[in-house]
Amino acid sequence: MTQTSVKTNTAITRISETIDRVMERENIYQELDQNQLIQSFSKLLDKVSPEIVSSLDDERPTKKVRGVMSIEVLSTIFDDFTPEQIEMFNAVVEGK
Repeated sequence: MTQTSVKTNTAITRISETIDRVMERENIYQELDQNQLIQSFSKLLDKVSPEIVSSLDDERPTKKVRGVMSIEVLSTIFDDFTPEQIEMFNAVVEGK
């Protein structure tokens, strides 16, 4: 295994542990697919140096992970809406 892949794996492990902690503490995130989240963060590591992730204190990655997880939760908010409910929601948002 190359040094780069070791650093990447270390960063992914840290992110995975952070996801675990956030999911344990906050019930709203428990319906998210943990493997999908890890996969998404792995793709982000292509754009960010794994060393940066490894060097951060615990608070900052937790905030970032929680932010991404919040967006994931919000992206599913309409999944259970009927077309009529979506129409009502749109009307309220548009002020009709």
